[in-house]
Amino acid sequence: MLALACAAAHAQDMRLTTEIPACRMPASPVLPAKYRQLARKWKDFAWLRQVTRNDESAGGNGWERIDGSSIHSWFAFARIDMNNDGWCDWYINASAPMSTGGDDDTINTLYLGKSSGWSRIGATLPDNKPDELGFGNADDEQERYLFGEEPAVIHDAASATNYIVTALYSRHVRRYEYPGYRILAWDTGKNTLRPLDKWAPGSKAAAVYAFFKAHGAYVPSATTTQPQDRIAHFDPEVESYELDMACDRDKSAEEKATVSPHLLARCKRQR
Repeated sequence: MLALACAAAHAQDMRLTTEIPACRMPASPVLPAKYRQLARKWKDFAWLRQVTRNDESAGGNGWERIDGSSIHSWFAFARIDMNNDGWCDWYINASAPMSTGGDDDTINTLYLGKSSGWSRIGATLPDNKPDELGFGNADDEQERYLFGEEPAVIHDAASATNYIVTALYSRHVRRYEYPGYRILAWDTGKNTLRPLDKWAPGSKAAAVYAFFKAHGAYVPSATTTQPQDRIAHFDPEVESYELDMACDRDKSAEEKATVSPHLLARCKRQR
């Protein structure tokens, strides 16, 4: 109860909202050079030619994962001002299907917008390859760039800060390692998105998480123009799964080290 009260007070101070300020698109082409070249050269990426400066999102197939398998990678672009500088950025989720059964793995790549164009943050890859697993050092560097699927945004009008809410959903092969919703914020020093501890009582992350549970978060990738349909709502099953994983008595010391100490303390109190 105390944690909820602290989070509610923080939310009031932070002026959280699902109304996201418009960002400015760079004067350069709407997509980073890598994807303009892929769209010109490969029919698999022809859908990128249709992306305009007004689109908040885009998505489509990539190359076939294994020749003759009919299993294609999938790319989802979401336009979000991630570093809170007023310029639009691209958040890319590249999904790699593991089989026809639906299991998948992903990696994320960020393209920051600025007046001169796009600046890439992601795994080390050849310039002529898309930002997905299976190329360059993407598999080895995935942990650094695995922020989550289907990003949604909550804005703090008091500090002009965007918080991003993501998760790894039920068919994701790494959901066991990263269960539950993730609250991300821009880390200027590290120049990347940083997961915050939403279980820390009285923290900004706890306030954002409480707001999300009550009001949802704005979804850039929604295809509808109706405001009420552009909100991602909290799914209690996603949190329940996280609690089950965190409170598993059989977790190793190494696995417990990845869990919020505040959540582990909660597990102990519930036993």
